[in-house]
Amino acid sequence: MSLTPIAPETASPSPTTLILKEKAAWKSLSNDSGKIKDTDGNLVFDIDAALMTMSERRTLKDAAGKEVGQVRRKKTPGLHPAMYVGTMEEEKKCMVKTKGMLNPMKCDADIYVGDAVVGQASGNWRAKSYSFTLDGKEVATVKRKTGLTGMILEKDSYCIDIAAGVDRAFICLIVIAVDELYHDEK
Repeated sequence: MSLTPIAPETASPSPTTLILKEKAAWKSLSNDSGKIKDTDGNLVFDIDAALMTMSERRTLKDAAGKEVGQVRRKKTPGLHPAMYVGTMEEEKKCMVKTKGMLNPMKCDADIYVGDAVVGQASGNWRAKSYSFTLDGKEVATVKRKTGLTGMILEKDSYCIDIAAGVDRAFICLIVIAVDELYHDEK
């Protein structure tokens, strides 16, 4: 499987660390808009949350404002909640679907491209950290800032370490999908 299903041009030849910060609820009516920056503070992606939509659509834009991809909640009910991840032209290209809901502290999900499971997100919701594997290879790890400062000032803030050659837009959209699937009660 290609490690660049959404935006191949965003893959970096070397490992990358990105910081995702959602806007605090008092700064944004949509609640889940945010910015993704590199470790030098440069804008890499902007997350635009559509206000008042049933699908809870999030659009990922590059630093120039070009729409790169999107994530939205699967509307039809199922045993396991799911989020679609895709390009602007093909919104259902990939899917992130929860699994193993018996342990509420774990945030495990399968990652699909089409109908095939190509990877998984696995981690501990209480520790606010998880990793992504594609084709059995770890491609990203995520750790979330917690505590009073994170809740009041930044709402959610993630450090995302991405392996070389992996579609950074795809990983960011998967992080957003997992966050929505396992989000703390608002």
